[in-house]
Amino acid sequence: MAQGINFALAKAGAALTARPGPEISPAEGVALVVDLHSQAAQGLDYVAEITGLEQATKRAGATEVAVTDRRGFITGLVRMTEGLIAGTWDDDESSWVANQLAGLQIGALAGVMAQRVLGQFDPFHQPPRGGQPGRVILVAPNILRFERELEADPRDFHLWVALHEMTHAVQFAAAPWLADWMRARFAEIMEADTADGRGQRLVQAARRLPDLFADEVSDDAVPPGLLSPAQADVLAAITGAMSFLEGHADVIMDAVGPKVVKTVEQLRPRFDARRLARGRFERALRRLAGLEAKTAQYVQGAAFVRTVLAQAGHEGLNRAFSQPSNLPAAHEMEEPRAWINRVL
Repeated sequence: MAQGINFALAKAGAALTARPGPEISPAEGVALVVDLHSQAAQGLDYVAEITGLEQATKRAGATEVAVTDRRGFITGLVRMTEGLIAGTWDDDESSWVANQLAGLQIGALAGVMAQRVLGQFDPFHQPPRGGQPGRVILVAPNILRFERELEADPRDFHLWVALHEMTHAVQFAAAPWLADWMRARFAEIMEADTADGRGQRLVQAARRLPDLFADEVSDDAVPPGLLSPAQADVLAAITGAMSFLEGHADVIMDAVGPKVVKTVEQLRPRFDARRLARGRFERALRRLAGLEAKTAQYVQGAAFVRTVLAQAGHEGLNRAFSQPSNLPAAHEMEEPRAWINRVL
């Protein structure tokens, strides 16, 4: 565990910014929580039917599903971050100030995400009594807010959102090595860093803060110069994998069709339009939290998945989960045929 970073400060700082969410009666709140749990369980059946990953879906059925408020999401996100960087943050090379600043940064990002994220899969969660690793987190206030803004059918929207997160649970059950692969890649980024280099990059990042409010910005997840060439290569590998996972989940949640989610054809355009209809300040916050890059991952990843499915079906696409070398590289996300030629 990375003892140096002040994770208590991260949780406390993020909690200060977490508003309670839309008004709802106690009875409606209970009904919302019960329905989200129900739709998550039901969603697994559809994921298995669509993907053909039956055995992985059975294992994913033991994955914990937590329906929580924004403060609960913050706690879960901070724990996930702690699990990701465990063993990669060298206390001997990090000063007390750096540890506090890291805690503040994690808290700031968690606070921003807590207002907007509908769900999150934590691949690093370990159940206290063993069982299937990982945990699905559904943020009830945000789901309710989006449901109301989109004027969506509640049951349809709950199942639609649950399908995305439960697909992530199946992905990591199908590739039990994937969480360790991600942690190892992040460790490579951290190990290639130094205290001096970290400080220089923080200064460069501060200088680029005004860019967050620009109408047009680079599509780079991390601005050029903030990572060394070696770190940038590792980040590209992580980004390629994450784009694939997010795009896969987006395609599956849309693939159920109107027989299962009767308003699915209306949900997607409304949801995407809501993603784009943001003011300058909200766009800046999303860029700071990396959510704009995440939105781009959905789009690119979904295009990759649809191309592979059209040519190789789910049986071919599922080869990506068989071993680490089969994960799509960053350049293959833009050229699906290159992945097909290499893996299939």
